[in-house]
Amino acid sequence: MSQVQNFTLSEAGYVLGRTPAMLNKAVDTGVIYARQKKVGNVVQRLLGPAELRFLRLADELDKDLTPAGRRRLYGALRKLPYGAHKLQLGRLELDLAQIDTDLKDRMARLEAVRGRIDSKGDRGEAVVRGTAISAHLIAALTRDEGVDAVLVDFPSMTRDQVEAAVEYAKAYPKRGRPYPTKSLKTTLAALADAGAFDDESDPGEVGPRAIP
Repeated sequence: MSQVQNFTLSEAGYVLGRTPAMLNKAVDTGVIYARQKKVGNVVQRLLGPAELRFLRLADELDKDLTPAGRRRLYGALRKLPYGAHKLQLGRLELDLAQIDTDLKDRMARLEAVRGRIDSKGDRGEAVVRGTAISAHLIAALTRDEGVDAVLVDFPSMTRDQVEAAVEYAKAYPKRGRPYPTKSLKTTLAALADAGAFDDESDPGEVGPRAIP
């Protein structure tokens, strides 16, 4: 954490293993502060390293911290230089090295996932790099069908590409109408297995008809 980096709530949620809703609530209730950035007509909430460090520490020290203790810890973290890994609180010294390493690993994973996805495809939609296939579509199908089934439906894709799409959708959820969780191929196969396309009537042998 040698440089300042801000994360959207969905990105921070990916790094921390929390949902954006949980982080929104933490901001709304004053547990942590969020910077604001206007992107078009939308105001984004951004969290920095101090917020990520605090939330990770709060998870580990949840039962040992009073509300006043949480506020004191958070205040001290906000003042701590980003490259420092030792936090002094009175006579207590906290070693942040392992937490910072864990956060750094998750941030690196997020960066790797972004590298597998083209965030602006031909239709302005995130696609799996090297394909024209929507990352969010693949993620939606995987939730219901699993990776192996999606690989059958999309034989040109690799397992790494499918898994990258799933991870990308966690950090960057789709806005607007969600994709279906079953592919057209799977839906048609299920309908066929259920006999939806069987002709239940038997017209019998059709012979020539006399012209009146």
